[in-house]
Amino acid sequence: MRTTLVTRGALAAGAIGLALCALGALIDPLQTYASYLTAYAAGLSVVVGALMLVMIAQVSGGRWFTPFRPIALRVTGTLPLFALLFLLLLPGLHALYPWIPPLDHLSPELQQAIRRKQSYLNVPGFMVRAVIYFAVWIGFSRLIRRAPGAASAAGLPLVGLTLTFAAFDWLMSLTPDWFSTIYGLYYFAGGFLGALALVALLAYVGERLGFSVPVGPERYYSLGKMLLTFVLFWAYVAFAQLLIIWIADLPNEVRWYLPRLQGSWGILGLVLLGGQFLIPFLLLLFRRITTSPKGLGLIGGWLLLMHYLDLYWLVLPVRSPYGVSLHWQDVAGTLLVGGLAVAFAGRIRSEKLAVQEAGARSEESYAV
Repeated sequence: MRTTLVTRGALAAGAIGLALCALGALIDPLQTYASYLTAYAAGLSVVVGALMLVMIAQVSGGRWFTPFRPIALRVTGTLPLFALLFLLLLPGLHALYPWIPPLDHLSPELQQAIRRKQSYLNVPGFMVRAVIYFAVWIGFSRLIRRAPGAASAAGLPLVGLTLTFAAFDWLMSLTPDWFSTIYGLYYFAGGFLGALALVALLAYVGERLGFSVPVGPERYYSLGKMLLTFVLFWAYVAFAQLLIIWIADLPNEVRWYLPRLQGSWGILGLVLLGGQFLIPFLLLLFRRITTSPKGLGLIGGWLLLMHYLDLYWLVLPVRSPYGVSLHWQDVAGTLLVGGLAVAFAGRIRSEKLAVQEAGARSEESYAV
């Protein structure tokens, strides 16, 4: 009954978000699609991050992950939905991406930069690559249920590579005259951290609502160490990208950072520094917190919020370069993506997944 109520509530939220986004597309297309892209990119990175989490645990033989595996598999099961949600971006491609012709309204310098990249930045190539990305992600999300070992070993490089190029296509090309070779790694680091955070949150919520049996404290401790590791990894990648570009001091590279480090965007950057690095780093040093379902669940929820703000900091300066400008479409996009994803995940209950959940419960009960 509780699952049904959650699913229906999420579906209603998604429907409201869809209606608001449709209205916003008529009033302010750039704001609407930028807000939607922010929510979509944040959600997709977490889902693909969960897929990679399952693969890494399988390849490395991490038994600590066994009770959390069904949760991650349920998250990865939403990939077909995200493939459909990607279609909602297509009417807004011209509003989002300045590299789509005509280019007459752009400065001569920007036109020249775009023409040098038109062999890659073109709509047919953009669409073909998107099909390849989703084919790889959805294909391996199915294969890891049937042949987890072989699929994980073969799929990790492909999933990592496609996620990197998806970040280049969908996010970095918002500013076509700028590039960073580790931008895809930055997107992966945030998404993988978000996937760990979501698993921690859902494990705690599942225990509180009686959807799953309690997980032993040592398993939570292992999850907490993984969270700490990727909090540090995200901070390292973010700082490395900023440091290299800032030291080089090349105008066409520093230009991307200038609006994001000034005014209210700079304040948001400091919030991310504290909220996605300093605060969780300090909290996750305490064993009392990392062995607590509630402690890790709350940190997981906090990190998911920070991950959304991280994508907000990446995308929305395209719409409002002079400062943060909160808009009701930000809420609409989040309701649309989050609501439909939760509703879709709530409907996933295949026989294979049920068997895996039962096996995970049995192993965890034996371990306890």
